[in-house]
Amino acid sequence: MLHLIDLITHSAVLTSLVIVIAIVLIIIEAFSPHTFGLVGVLGVAVVGALLYAYQVAGIGYWFGPLITLIGVALVVVEGAGIHFHGFLLMSGAAAIGIGLFYALGAGTNAGIATSAGITATFCAIYYTFKVLPLSTFWGKSGSGNTLQLPVSQSMDSIEPGTGCTAASDLRPCGMVMIGEHRYPARSIDGFARTGTEVIVSEIRNYELLVTVEQRKGR
Repeated sequence: MLHLIDLITHSAVLTSLVIVIAIVLIIIEAFSPHTFGLVGVLGVAVVGALLYAYQVAGIGYWFGPLITLIGVALVVVEGAGIHFHGFLLMSGAAAIGIGLFYALGAGTNAGIATSAGITATFCAIYYTFKVLPLSTFWGKSGSGNTLQLPVSQSMDSIEPGTGCTAASDLRPCGMVMIGEHRYPARSIDGFARTGTEVIVSEIRNYELLVTVEQRKGR
């Protein structure tokens, strides 16, 4: 075990590879309705094991993982529908990058691995939104539901209070159906499963902000 820790912590290539694998797993979890959280947990576990290895080796700074966790929390808050016009998202991304850099020792290897992680993140997101939606397999699997962004009809006629149904899992982003038409939406209440009845709360930036419908009498 100590040999493996020493091997990883002294190799920029292996460290970068581990980070890239973890990022890909987390992004798959974020945009696929079929992973049941398992892939995301695996990705987080991989990152956690890597940071732990650097702590055991005495290379990483103790406050690095803390800054990384703060960055993740900021991203989660922004993604959960609490809008700060992207400020928390950008701040969280910066904190994650800085945190990883110090968690990996703030040396040459840390710089290479952090840069590889940032590059992999942008590439994975680009691939997810630009390439996968064109895949026949992705569409047939149902995973592409959360990425089908083209709107089948203008949103001009939609008013707040309109009832609709989640056409895909809202994580919190996804698609909803109003009548026979599909629209991109974001759940203010966070995660909502496919088929959940939701209500349009607001129309913002070419997407519908929706809230989970509460039954009368509750």
